[in-house]
Formats: sequence, structure tokens, C-alpha cells
Amino acid sequence: MKEKSFKDQLLAYIHNRLDAQYYESFFDEMAEMDAAILESWIAELLDQDEGQALQQVHLPDLSLVHRKVLDHIYALDPPKPALIRSISPWVWASCAAVLLCVLSVLFLKNFSTSIEDQITWYENKNAYTIYAQLPDSTTVILYPQAKIGFEYSDQGHRDVQQLQGRVIYKVHKNKNAPFQVNYSGYLTTALGTIFSVDPKDADHVLIKLMEGKISVGSVTADSRNLIYLQPKEEVLVNLKLQQMIKFSEPELTKSQPARVDKELRKLIPHLTANVEWTNQSVKFNQTKNIQLLRVIESLYDVSIICDNPDLLNSSFTGSLNSKESLTNFLTSFCQLNGCTFQVNNGIVNISNSGRKEDEQ
Repeated sequence: MKEKSFKDQLLAYIHNRLDAQYYESFFDEMAEMDAAILESWIAELLDQDEGQALQQVHLPDLSLVHRKVLDHIYALDPPKPALIRSISPWVWASCAAVLLCVLSVLFLKNFSTSIEDQITWYENKNAYTIYAQLPDSTTVILYPQAKIGFEYSDQGHRDVQQLQGRVIYKVHKNKNAPFQVNYSGYLTTALGTIFSVDPKDADHVLIKLMEGKISVGSVTADSRNLIYLQPKEEVLVNLKLQQMIKFSEPELTKSQPARVDKELRKLIPHLTANVEWTNQSVKFNQTKNIQLLRVIESLYDVSIICDNPDLLNSSFTGSLNSKESLTNFLTSFCQLNGCTFQVNNGIVNISNSGRKEDEQ
């Protein structure tokens, strides 16, 4: 890529105007460049922007404006000593001139300061998982206590600040506006895909891709330090050590039994139900469905959304063999509770109406 062509794309990228179809070639070219040269070009472009911004906004000499207004008023109505206590028109005009000067300063100050995009907040204060739709038509699945803030503008900015809790994103595709989720300084970027951001504790967050393609990295990282995920791959971020570990699908499949055992042994003590786990089966005794489904999520590594809170209050007694398929369990569960289910990309939707569909 020639220098001028690359600089044009670099300028477009800085102003978030670079078409997504050029992203791959742009970042490949950037990765091959000398860091010092790249930094000098970025500084040069930013200096040009700053110079243009200063040329566009000229602060008038407000004292001269004030003087000219008063001179014009005095020519029409010179001030005269008042014999009675009254306010003459020139005093009113003088006050108006001062007010205009103050308003001019405020206007110019606001003009030179960019207006912050409005942030829309979403929070799940329920004990169960819920759906929400963002202004750009992206669907999010909020786990209990999850909270995110979404910024969207006509210029195409789609930025999410994830503050807490697990969230699954089903991103509405827009090639001109990459979708970015910022959790504790680490960005997950996507065009159109399904992925989850799951804080495990204060120092670790697990990012999992169900469909499409995403990149993960620090907000300050360049393209050479990003990790790219394919479907069914994960990356574990150590926020304290600033490290990322990627897990491929074969690695996750091999380690699944050990991960399930670890997850359930961590989860079950926090449940208020009588649940027993061995490496062969899970036993439930009058367990509320809301807690039963949390165990199923850990056992089969899926996400479950139920659109009927009343169903979650029902109880279940029985056992489940760890080798039984998810479809068999859900079929029995829905026969017992009068519901239907749908499975797609590791997301299970349970409802009271409709026909059961299984898309794995």
C-alpha cells in the first residue's frame, strides 16, 4: 500500500469512517510497518486535525462587539442625567449587549466541545435471565445482576460498557459500524455474531464465541496483539496480570468433564436447594426450576432463557445422568411442565407456547 493511500485509510480509521471491508488489509499493512513511522504519521494527522479545528472556530473580540453595540445605541439615544428614578432605553440596551456577549462565549465553548453520545443503561435486577433489545436492534441476554451501557449515534458508533454480570450479545450486523464491548479495559469487537462476556471473579473474565468471528484485546493494543476467535473457542483474560489465554474447540472438548465438575462443585454450595453431584449424576430433591436450570447450564455448557417466571417457581425431584443428552432432558422437562423449547448456538429458549424445535 502506497504511503498516501495508507495515510488516507489511517485518517478514515481515526475518524471511524473506514469501511469495514478494508479492515483486514489495513491492519495487515499496519502490522508490517515500523512502529516509529506509524506513530509519527498518527501524530501528523492529529496535528492537522487540531489545526483545522482551531481555524474553524474564531473567537471574536467581545469587548469590540460590546463597544460597537453601545456606540450605535448612544448615537440614537445619548444617555442623559435622570431627574427621576427610571431606567432609560440605553441602560436596557447595555444590559442586553452584555448578555449577548456572555451567551456568545457559552455558545462558542459548547461549539468547540464535542457533545457526548447519549448512553442507554440496561440492568437485570431479577433472579432469572432476561432479554433486552438495544437501539441498533442487537439482542442481549442479561444474567442476574448484569449491567451494561450502550452508546449509539447517527455516525455509527456502537460502544458497550459492561460493568458487571454475564451478558450474551447477538449482534445486529452493520459492516459500517463495528460492535465493541469494553469490560475493564478489554475490547471485544464484532461485526455480526453471537458471543458472551462472563466475569468469573474480580480478576478474570471469560469471552466465548458461539457464532461468527470476534477479536479480543486491550483497548490500547494494536492488531498484532489481538486474539481472534472462531466459533466454539474461548479466551480467558487475567485482568490483574494483563494476560490472555486462548482455548480451541478440541481443547475445550477434551477438558469438558473436568470443567463441568469444577463448575458444579463451585455452584451447588451456593444454591438454597437440596442438590447432590457425583461424576455420574445429579440428584434433585424439591429443587426450584430456577436453580435446576442453573445446574443444567453448567452441566451442558449452555445458556437458558425462560419467558415464563411462574414456571421457574415450580419444583423438581429426580436425578439426571451426566451422559444423558440435553435434548432428552429438555423433552422430559417440558413434558412435565407443559412447555416447549428451542436450542440454537448453545442458547436454550423455554416457553409455554409454540412447537418444539431443536437446531444444534
